[in-house]
Amino acid sequence: MSVTTTPETTRRTAADPAPGPAAQSARGVWGAAYRYHLRIIRAQVFTWTVVIAGIGGLVTAAFADAYPTQAARDAMAATIEGIPAFEALFGRTVEMATLEGFVLWRWGGFAVLLVAIWGMFGSTKLLRGAEEDGHLEQLRAGALTPRGLLAAVLAALFTGYAVLAVVVALTHMLAGMDAATSWMLGGGLGLLAATFASVGAVASQLAATKRAATAIVGLVLGVTFAVRVLAAGTGTPDWLWGVTPFGWMSYLHEVDGARPSILVGFTVVIAALVATAAVLARRDLHDGFIATTERSIDHARPVRNPIVLTVRSTAGQVAAWAAVIAGTGLVFGLLADDFATAMADLPDTVALAEQIGWIGLDTPEGVVASLVGGFLIVVLAAFAAAQASLIRQEEASWRVEHLLVRPLSRTAWLVGRVAVAAAAIVLLAALAALASWAGTALTGAALTAGDAALIAVNLLTLPLMFLGLGVAVFGLLPRLTAAVTYALVIGAYLVDLIGGLLELPETVLELGPFRHLAAVPVADLGVTAALVMLAVGLVAAAAGAYRFRRRDLQEA
Repeated sequence: MSVTTTPETTRRTAADPAPGPAAQSARGVWGAAYRYHLRIIRAQVFTWTVVIAGIGGLVTAAFADAYPTQAARDAMAATIEGIPAFEALFGRTVEMATLEGFVLWRWGGFAVLLVAIWGMFGSTKLLRGAEEDGHLEQLRAGALTPRGLLAAVLAALFTGYAVLAVVVALTHMLAGMDAATSWMLGGGLGLLAATFASVGAVASQLAATKRAATAIVGLVLGVTFAVRVLAAGTGTPDWLWGVTPFGWMSYLHEVDGARPSILVGFTVVIAALVATAAVLARRDLHDGFIATTERSIDHARPVRNPIVLTVRSTAGQVAAWAAVIAGTGLVFGLLADDFATAMADLPDTVALAEQIGWIGLDTPEGVVASLVGGFLIVVLAAFAAAQASLIRQEEASWRVEHLLVRPLSRTAWLVGRVAVAAAAIVLLAALAALASWAGTALTGAALTAGDAALIAVNLLTLPLMFLGLGVAVFGLLPRLTAAVTYALVIGAYLVDLIGGLLELPETVLELGPFRHLAAVPVADLGVTAALVMLAVGLVAAAAGAYRFRRRDLQEA
């Protein structure tokens, strides 16, 4: 009698490796688990590496065109070096007249935060997230111990970060930066991602849910980044740069002589965190060391409303982003008066900043407008992309199928899911404005309530547009939702960030949505631009919902 095999019957997982002596040993099972997790993350490693290395490569290659002579470079350095607002936004200004100093400075803001967020979500998803989804029972049922599983996950993640480090280093070397600085930058970014992945590993053992674990890491990330921003203040001690991994990334230049200590510091912190996670990994499945009122969705009381289910399942991620945004906004507000006082003595720098859209840097309101509008808006746009990606994950994991077999239409589910994401964006924008207002109030340079409200409204429109675009990609090209949506956000940001350096045509620069954000509250709210962005987002979301109703569900 013949036996018919199908892809389903022949498919193997890390818990069911191919027969053989090596596969039966603990080492063989661990190797299979390592390769299994590498396959899971290979797409995200490719995407993040191409994006991050591409950003750095473009900035490096554009330096010579933007500042072709030494006189132009010296003039640029004299304008930027030592200015608190610029250091808060990007990082320490060291040897700005050189290619290496300029590139390292531009890497110190959004780019390093992007790398840290990658590390944060990478480990919590593969550890606590997979445990909640029931994917770890089979992996831990055989020869793979809890510590072995932890080691396999972290080894796969660290391999991805090593790829990032090598590609970033080679990209910058090819673009003209010296080899030593290129490798320090690549290695620093890889180690930064590994650091927050290790924090996520510890949080995944401490917390009983993915939501709580993500919130813990988000709080750590927000506090450490806020300390880095605080270190840029004129009245703060220099040692503040050295108490946070984000501050270490500002000491990669050769003239600081801090490279060995930075590598040692990252290594010690990562080793301590991994060791802590390994000790805590002896816990039982679905258990945690921190008592919490949250419980896994699988074990929680039943919910009949899909909106409530969505809120409960996304609360952890929203809390993590909220910690980052609130901490950073508060620090921006605390330093606004200090920065404005320093800039008041530099009228030429203020005039130059106005030419690139940073208006009124000699006033606390102008500093808040430039820092919050220039930085937190990018974080909110990234959050919108993350929400679109989560919508796709609901389908890819087949969890949405359990809802759609009930009297719930596809359109109703998607509209509810998008509504929750939009409400989260509104909440985070309001939190950013409130935290900034609180920071200025504590220093006696308070914004008015009307100013804070305008800042919140100004922060809303662009993320909502990207959310709508993400829904459109979800409907049309579901498997590319995360990659395309993040690419749209980063591409738009790059047009605004280095479009001038690349000497792109003015028509191309005008297409960048970040360019059309008003410097609220020192400038009037751009009502026309805001309405256009909202309209684009609404039309895109409607198109995505229409297509989702008519296509088949698609697995990962």
